[in-house]
Amino acid sequence: MHEQYVQLYNAIGVPFAEVRRLLVDRALPALDAPRRIGLDWLHEGDTHLDVDVAGMHFVKDVCFRVADYVDMPGPLPLGRVQLSWEPIDHADVYPEITADLEIEPIDERRTMISLLASYEPPLGRIGAVVDRVAMHRVAESALARFFEGLLIEVKASVNAASA
Repeated sequence: MHEQYVQLYNAIGVPFAEVRRLLVDRALPALDAPRRIGLDWLHEGDTHLDVDVAGMHFVKDVCFRVADYVDMPGPLPLGRVQLSWEPIDHADVYPEITADLEIEPIDERRTMISLLASYEPPLGRIGAVVDRVAMHRVAESALARFFEGLLIEVKASVNAASA
């Protein structure tokens, strides 16, 4: 089946160096994973994705993984953190979502933050139809909720540090 994509981005009034520091130091609760697993660069923890669809609230337990921040090579500053949400149960029915959280400077006071996520709908052709009808919106909603919370945390962390 075909991989599906969700792309979210926002420019925030926080310097690149500050956002980078928050990601390197793992100072954002949204990216906090309570347990470490075997590899030093990967954190893992039980968490959940919250989704609001048509006035109904859903919660799905997932294993949330967060890799360490990496400066990407190139002429312009670009940083990346790889993320994944893997269903704890019913992996045949729920997709694993992988994402790259990227930051890049716009100017000396603003940073572009992007979340580039992908998943493959489960259940073959039936899953592809269900995804087209509704599930893509569910995935998009869950990722948007996570992303908005992350942006709020970045702004709050910087405001708290300057107070």
